[in-house]
Amino acid sequence: MTRLRNVFCVVADCHAPSGHYRSLWQRHFYEGLRAVVDRLALPENLDWTWARRPTAEHGDARARTSEALAEQILRTRAAHGLDAVISYCFARDLDPEAVRRVVAAGVPWVNFFCDSTYRFAEVEPLASVVSLNWFVEHSTIPDYRALGVPFVCLPYAFNPAHLPDCHGGPVTRSAAFIGMPTGPRVAQLGQLLAAGVALEIRGPGWDTEPAGEDARQAMSFHGLSDHLHRQSHWPAVHAHAQGPLPDDELPAYLRGCQVVLGLNQALDAHGRHLSYLKLRDLEFPGHGCCYLTEHNADVAAALDVGREVLTYHSLEEAALQLLELQHQPARAAQIGAAGRRRVLAEHTWAARLPELAAVL
Repeated sequence: MTRLRNVFCVVADCHAPSGHYRSLWQRHFYEGLRAVVDRLALPENLDWTWARRPTAEHGDARARTSEALAEQILRTRAAHGLDAVISYCFARDLDPEAVRRVVAAGVPWVNFFCDSTYRFAEVEPLASVVSLNWFVEHSTIPDYRALGVPFVCLPYAFNPAHLPDCHGGPVTRSAAFIGMPTGPRVAQLGQLLAAGVALEIRGPGWDTEPAGEDARQAMSFHGLSDHLHRQSHWPAVHAHAQGPLPDDELPAYLRGCQVVLGLNQALDAHGRHLSYLKLRDLEFPGHGCCYLTEHNADVAAALDVGREVLTYHSLEEAALQLLELQHQPARAAQIGAAGRRRVLAEHTWAARLPELAAVL
């Protein structure tokens, strides 16, 4: 297979009634793929709201949705031909038998997953039946290898139409962190503030009573609303937080940031804090931001550390770099410009599809 021309794409989050992830993956999966393939087919009239309610029983709904999806895929293949199905789904989203049926009919199925570091069990049943597993975290290669399944470890693919250039604006803040609160993030941000870093914090949930149903659902789904006030650093961190940042305000905000900070840790099944590639680790460089994030093999494989992105191995090192960068605007601008060039050259669907096709 030399090219994926006709693709059926399935992202369960895009079919939720609302939410940040719905719009995010709509932009970077559905719209991104549509721009580079000859024909893109999407699920029609399918309900995945049950899949975004983790406490609900949804066995019958899962079976009905999966069967209807398989029927749509096979009808599309009969009418127009299909080179592949590309999905971003958890195992709870799809009945494995429906996937087997599609693959048995001769349609390769690629499933993308970006939470393998700490949620591998939630994709494992699906990983066992798809034609190719695409994931971003090098540390989880042994997990997929142990399953004996086909896999490829590659970074995210972006839609460049949703990466406006935010490089080179007048700087109004030396550093910013954008994201939802977690206990580890509160502690890390608190330590950086205590070290004298001038840091502005944006994102839903920092007031612990987020406005809007989307923000409340996100906080609940990720378990972020509990115990924040118990964090010793919470008062200092909360004082520097300014609430959510709407999508339409993000480009202007980023243009005013000299450095954007990344905190890319999560707890694995054993309670360990592990650093791995987050979408923001390429999204912010893609916007042309000078981006500083925790070092890991994933970031180092995707970007040239020191030239296209900056990384730290400890919070002390992060604080030192942030303090130094306050006095190095030219260097920060150069790193942002180089990071954007790399993302647009190698981490878009135009670049990623040929790589997936070669593996298939």
